[in-house]
Amino acid sequence: MSKAGLRILVVEDEVVFRHSLVNYLEHDGACVFQAEDGIEGLSAAALYHPDVVLCDLNMPNMDGHEVIACLSARYPHTPVIVISAQSKMEAVERALRAGARDFLLKPISDFGQVRRSIEQCLAANHGYGQQLELMDHMDFFREHDKAATRLLAWLKPPGLQEWGPWQVTFKGMGNLFIPDTFKVDDKLLVLVMELPVLGVDAAFCGALVRSLMNGPYRQFQRGESLLLTQPHRLLDYLNLQLIESGLRHSFAMAALLFDQEDGLVFANAGLTSPHWLVRSGGLPLGLLRTSHYALHRRSWHEPFDLQFRSDSGSALHVQVRHH
Repeated sequence: MSKAGLRILVVEDEVVFRHSLVNYLEHDGACVFQAEDGIEGLSAAALYHPDVVLCDLNMPNMDGHEVIACLSARYPHTPVIVISAQSKMEAVERALRAGARDFLLKPISDFGQVRRSIEQCLAANHGYGQQLELMDHMDFFREHDKAATRLLAWLKPPGLQEWGPWQVTFKGMGNLFIPDTFKVDDKLLVLVMELPVLGVDAAFCGALVRSLMNGPYRQFQRGESLLLTQPHRLLDYLNLQLIESGLRHSFAMAALLFDQEDGLVFANAGLTSPHWLVRSGGLPLGLLRTSHYALHRRSWHEPFDLQFRSDSGSALHVQVRHH
């Protein structure tokens, strides 16, 4: 059975092995999505609806056994194939009990073994369609408070982040504001997202938006895209992806790109503070397909302080420094 056109999700934290496996599958005509850990893998599964999942066991944030159990509960007709160095029988039995269809041991000297496993799993699955929607995946987190709590904890960054000469501190995040940072050459990109609701929906929605950033970031690292250097176009991209995902929630978000020489360029999608950001605002993400966001510019000096507040009382203080 040819893999041409198949949607395959690879959940693997070992970079070299993941890239080798992805290159093999893409060369064979598959459409391959990547995730670096278990939680990112769950978000990618909900977003991209793969035909088959290849999953490691020993990963950060959420291990493979938990991932398999979640995927099997939500997508029972999507085969999950484990590729792991764990050779103990109890690990194999636990993975198969959780719902894995096959178990391959690392190291893999012949990727044809992966191909044959995929073909066998899909052949056994013949005749079963996958019609589950994104909202079904959210329902899973509504019913599993521990998974939702772990998602929220994973979304929160440490109080101090350092990227070379850049230093960012976060205080008083509460439950609604989720910040993130990316080093973009010699610049610093700061994203601040305000979650629409509290609870399990917020946890999954926040993880989904975080997952959407992986593609542009990897493309920038490979020199294939400059999207991260254009805050307004980045918000355009996220808005369209959220609309097309079918997610019935909207998000307020700001993208701010700091440059020591050229000042601060930014775009705002619905955040209501601070006051200078409000004046440059647009509609929240995920609300209207035709939304486009304007690029704005202002000067900044260190330490640069940002105060975000929500109507519910949550607050976030961000301070940016360059040494």
